Amino acid sequence: MKYDQAPNRLNFFEYLFAMAIELTNGSIEQLCNGTIVRQPILQLLGFEAMKTNNNETSYRLVLSDGVHMNSYFFLSFYLNDLIVSKQVKYGTILRINKYRLMDGENVINHSPRWVVCIHNVTVLIHRNVFGNPQPLINIVKKIKPLINLNQNTCPGRTFNSIDQLENNLINVQDLNNIPNGICSFVLKLTLVKKYPINTYSHCRVLNMNMEDPTGMLVRVSAFNSLSDHMNHIFEENKTYYISDTVLKHNALNELKLQTYSIVIECINQTITMEPVKTANFILLLENNLNTFCDLFGVCIEISDVEVFANSTVQTEIAKRNIVLIDFSMATITLKVWGENVLKFDEKFDEPPVVMVNQAVLKQFNGNKYFSMLKSSELLINPDTDKTHELKKWYKETLQDFE
Repeated sequence: MKYDQAPNRLNFFEYLFAMAIELTNGSIEQLCNGTIVRQPILQLLGFEAMKTNNNETSYRLVLSDGVHMNSYFFLSFYLNDLIVSKQVKYGTILRINKYRLMDGENVINHSPRWVVCIHNVTVLIHRNVFGNPQPLINIVKKIKPLINLNQNTCPGRTFNSIDQLENNLINVQDLNNIPNGICSFVLKLTLVKKYPINTYSHCRVLNMNMEDPTGMLVRVSAFNSLSDHMNHIFEENKTYYISDTVLKHNALNELKLQTYSIVIECINQTITMEPVKTANFILLLENNLNTFCDLFGVCIEISDVEVFANSTVQTEIAKRNIVLIDFSMATITLKVWGENVLKFDEKFDEPPVVMVNQAVLKQFNGNKYFSMLKSSELLINPDTDKTHELKKWYKETLQDFE
């Protein structure tokens, strides 16, 4: 259908929907400069199939925001079916829900700009080309300070990259080893509960329960005029980097926000300035701790569900350990949290293939393992060539052992 013509009755609502959609003008240039854009809406103008080092097919996309177009976008391999099944084609309007910025210097055909790896999209509609997009040229990769949401008359420290934040990162458990007073470490916390502001005789208080990637809870608070300011900043189920607070040890440790505190939103937890490692399990286990890795293996062991309770705030979180094996014959343990544990309640006719995007490498008592975070994605038996190859390999390997 040509959307610049009058619609007939059968496609009237489709016409209205298409006319209402607007591309996120300027987002192509921002992304190529390394600036985070929340869920940009872009249009597909072409794609190219490429072979990776692991001999998998990866699609390079040409996307437009109506002003510029650029080909530094790559589709995660588990989304390949969108193109193979022609759900996505020339003219398709996409909303990019999750993506990761990668330094172009670390990819094939080195680039001076950022490269965008797409992990999750919503297909909106197909239509004629928006605007008159021009190729984006002469873009130099810029380093900009991350945005501190707590902008006021008492500016705090600046951070130029996620790496800077991660290098100062601690977990809630580590607060027990820090004395009361100013806490200059960084915590990565997800807001699980924000309470209404309470007014007492001499002050107003905003209380929030926040959770770190390990599932440990901490109370974060703001007082008086700062309580209103922070109430507008923080939203439930969003994740933030928080630093330069005042620590007070209570039954539930408390971090008091100050006018100079750092609050940086983790807009998309899959965004990282370091490329995610993808390799066989032997090589992945050789990475440094806290490295994000993509996992693809056959699940050969599933533990029972464990439930951890926190009586102070009356919350529970479920955990399950699974063991995976891949072509290298190495096995790894993956800790699965929250609702993802329910995916393994199903009775499988054969060991399932599990794919995890962005698991983090950890170590306890000298034993390395992988753990899922809130940003991680888990799929069981995804319909990909590698899934079928793994299943075939596993069956043949078992027969050989028998």
